[in-house]
Amino acid sequence: MKYVLLLALCGFVGVARADPAPPKADGGAIRLVYSPFGTQSFPPYVIKRFSLDKKYCFELQGIPTANAQANNNAVQAHGTEIALFGWNEIGLFLHAGVKIVGIAPFLTWANTVMVPIDSPIKTIGDLKGKRVGIYRRANIDWVVMRTLTITRYGFDLEKAATIQEGAVPLLYGLMQQNQLDATQMYNSFTPEMVATGKFRVLATNRGMIEDLGLPAAPFLIYTADSAYATAHPDNVRAFLAAYRDAIEILKTNDQVWIDHGHEMKLDNPQVVALFRDEVRADVISRFDEHTEADIRKTFDVLLAAAGAEVMGMSTLPEGFMTANYQ
Repeated sequence: MKYVLLLALCGFVGVARADPAPPKADGGAIRLVYSPFGTQSFPPYVIKRFSLDKKYCFELQGIPTANAQANNNAVQAHGTEIALFGWNEIGLFLHAGVKIVGIAPFLTWANTVMVPIDSPIKTIGDLKGKRVGIYRRANIDWVVMRTLTITRYGFDLEKAATIQEGAVPLLYGLMQQNQLDATQMYNSFTPEMVATGKFRVLATNRGMIEDLGLPAAPFLIYTADSAYATAHPDNVRAFLAAYRDAIEILKTNDQVWIDHGHEMKLDNPQVVALFRDEVRADVISRFDEHTEADIRKTFDVLLAAAGAEVMGMSTLPEGFMTANYQ
């Protein structure tokens, strides 16, 4: 009954629609898997709060996941239509035979590496022999860190440090318990950590990218199941239209940051404002004519410096992204 009602509201029952714009989905559900702990959670929050899914005739079903493995499992089991991955992870999936495709950018290089406020560690090069927290080894942030240590400091951080892989809240907790010397951290957690007075930013991903001489291309990309996108192109276009509307709201509406920040336990107004302003500067909602070339340049530089073993592949497959649904 709910599906029939949505179809009726969208004009799909007994109504011929001559104008193809704006994009309209088929009235069904579109599942989105995402991390509930940071920036990724804001677009689905805004889409649901402002009924943007209904505007474009679909029902967004958010699937929050606590870790990368759950994300990967959902994609490989066809348990979601849309997910968020770094472009290198898309390449790894394609090499493994999992047919997905990047359909829109989300963020450029926004995250950080954090250390205790009184740590003697001054640069990424000082992490040799230390305990380092990371989100996951396939994440491009980690590849960039490793590449920087290899090219600038003469060692591979993977082999020269004790690596703790885990979800961001776990890594934050381990830092609070003094069980890590440094950790990668989502940009949504960084202002809060700094505000405690116990931690400081050792390096930003953007700074590491600049140190490597690479362009500031998007790294986190909305990704669709290829078979689903081929079979339901209007659904994908409708999702992206809702997503772009959500980004415009996030760029102009301060209250949504406060409201969703409260749900995320971000209650310090200064922390929320810092986080909001950083994301607004880093978010990208459309591929442009340079995006693929910039990503391929980044891949080539990382591959030449770090090698196929670090990258997990020797080529970035054709068709890892497309602008056809924008």
